[in-house]
Amino acid sequence: MRSRPLLEKVEILFFLAAALGCLVTLVRAVLVMPLPYAWDLAEGSLLGEVVRVAHGLSPYPPATAIPYVINPYGPLPFYIAGLCVKVFGVSFTAPRILIFISGTWCAALTALLVSHYGGEPRVSLGFGLLYLSRQVVMDWLPVFHVDFIGLALSLTGLYVFAKARRWYLSIPFFVATLFCKFLLVSAPLACFLYLVFRRDTRKALWFAASSLALGELGFLWVQLETHGWFAFDTVWATAVHPYSLTTALVRIHGELISTYFLVILAVALAFCLRSRPELSLPLIYLCLSFLTLLSYGKLGAASNYFLEWNAALCCCAGVAYSYLRTHSDTRNLVFTLIPGALALMLVVNLHRPTPDPNKEYTECRQAYKYVKDHPGRHILSENPGAVVLAGKPLLVSDPFSWGQMVVHGGWPDSEIVDLIRSRQIDLVVLGLDVKDRSNIYFYNRWPKSVADAIEQNYRLVRSFKCSDANFVYRPETPPK
Repeated sequence: MRSRPLLEKVEILFFLAAALGCLVTLVRAVLVMPLPYAWDLAEGSLLGEVVRVAHGLSPYPPATAIPYVINPYGPLPFYIAGLCVKVFGVSFTAPRILIFISGTWCAALTALLVSHYGGEPRVSLGFGLLYLSRQVVMDWLPVFHVDFIGLALSLTGLYVFAKARRWYLSIPFFVATLFCKFLLVSAPLACFLYLVFRRDTRKALWFAASSLALGELGFLWVQLETHGWFAFDTVWATAVHPYSLTTALVRIHGELISTYFLVILAVALAFCLRSRPELSLPLIYLCLSFLTLLSYGKLGAASNYFLEWNAALCCCAGVAYSYLRTHSDTRNLVFTLIPGALALMLVVNLHRPTPDPNKEYTECRQAYKYVKDHPGRHILSENPGAVVLAGKPLLVSDPFSWGQMVVHGGWPDSEIVDLIRSRQIDLVVLGLDVKDRSNIYFYNRWPKSVADAIEQNYRLVRSFKCSDANFVYRPETPPK
């Protein structure tokens, strides 16, 4: 009995450490969300898509002519964010707030799932806060991207499936998830496999059939509305990106090292299944979300691929701890070691300084103003956000995706190259100096033909310290 007060003290320490880590995440988000420029390369491209949708245009126009729009994500986030743009105007702030709310809801659902499987309120909330304290969540919570919207829908479906007797109520959430990002398939697959392992074959078949039917109907409807370009953008255009299994394994190894204690705790959940087989659902979800990490070897993949894995990891670790906490044989050890180690892990992670946006992007305001004040409207920009916020049309909405289609998909680049050679493009905005051919990242975004045409026909007129808008070029002579 003497261990009970010690348990409460150490758990309070873990809870406070998680709350402190969450506070750091929230402070960083508050610093980033109001910034009037793109914090991440993809933000400008996504905002351009949202503006198109807000103006009643398709997010998947034909990619055979200018403007070149290649959108690898589902339509749902763009219509949701489009409402934000209609109400609050064109800016990054409102869509970022939408992502912030979605990410916070993911943390809340993590806590609710831990609570559903036996976690006490303080423990459940602690693991929800732990999710918000993860470095990858800290990095992506204030950034406008589709992942948190899709993950919020996916975790909602998982919670509804686990909590409600009417399992079919989860299906609309899972289908909506896939129309955010196709990679977020772990939760519905986990529910299906859970039913199979529990030998509830009839329910498993109904779940699979209902999900596939609703998903196929939605897919066919979007395909018809976009004249087939939805599948092209989301499937075929992304399939040409180079992939490296070695790169994926190296990145996964780094993630495992940073989460090794949580992984050990989550794996301990497997030893609890004999007495509580219902705990297999979060464990299956963890395993499937781990398998999706193999997609991280694709060129252009970023750490946002780890967002779902961290949610599943925090959920499983919380469920395992809640079970071990009440196990008579291991209670004394668990009381003292596990929450203390979690608190220590959180405190160690807090040494990472919160970045100051004003130092990292010191001249973005000037760069964006230069683009806005320039009289020309034909702008080729590696920073699409500068063009979108200037109220000017994008020639290429996503330079990286378009460049991959040209280099690896055999897509023609003649129209863009001809415009550059004829000097009809008024302004070219790049993140790297076009003469710096030693930097491999340049060729990940623009084909060599484009770089050669820019170097031969344009001259550097301004340089800024601003992500993906460091160098501005104008034609050597007036357009022909």
